[in-house]
Amino acid sequence: MRPAHWFLSYDLYERHAIVARLIAGHASQGQQVLDVGGRVGLLQQFTVCRVVSVNVDGSGDVQYAGRSLPFADEAFDLAVAIDTLEHMPREQRSGFVRECLRVSRKAVILAAPFGSAGHAESEAHLNQLFERLMGKAHRYLSEHILYGLPDTQQIEALVKQSGAQSSRLLFAGDYRRESRFFEAAMRGNIEKGLRERLIALAWHVRSRALLNRLHLSKSPRPYTNRFYLELFKTCVTSSPAAPASSVAT
Repeated sequence: MRPAHWFLSYDLYERHAIVARLIAGHASQGQQVLDVGGRVGLLQQFTVCRVVSVNVDGSGDVQYAGRSLPFADEAFDLAVAIDTLEHMPREQRSGFVRECLRVSRKAVILAAPFGSAGHAESEAHLNQLFERLMGKAHRYLSEHILYGLPDTQQIEALVKQSGAQSSRLLFAGDYRRESRFFEAAMRGNIEKGLRERLIALAWHVRSRALLNRLHLSKSPRPYTNRFYLELFKTCVTSSPAAPASSVAT
């Protein structure tokens, strides 16, 4: 872990650090990666590859309408999409994945919250709490609930419908921990008592990347937070740089 990453939130750090590690198994310095749904310069902090971000909201290097990506076939060595699938209707996800594969020469890497029943219940609770404290639903959590988090069945369907020649699936994180971080920060911002502020500060410190360790597994654990799916355009038996179950930071 670079010193510049120490004080990022663990959740932000995890998804980009793991995706960057997976990128390193496919592409080297100077090769181009398309970050679909990413923000300008964010993934670039984690990889030596050249990153171009494309987004519908204007926060990327390129803006597009959200259907066909404005790039030629195989214009990039890799395409990645980090926490994007859960913000679109289920029926649009397979088409989105195929578009990512179309513009990639080697592979696509997808990361998204894993849709277990417990995770869905946790997010529904957080959204209700946010609405009670803030007087409105949380934008991103509301979309998660409306569209549903990708579960094992849908991940399998996405792989099958993608046209990829082979794939690999990994899991990481603990949604219980991220829920505690989120709830403590929310209460600290809304509830003005000293106790709530101190609790929020303590959880804020605990949530920094420096104090947490990345763990990857080949199967979901009871409280898995996120999945990482690699889709290869050629048949491979394993990723060129398969990470160990415990990834040092």
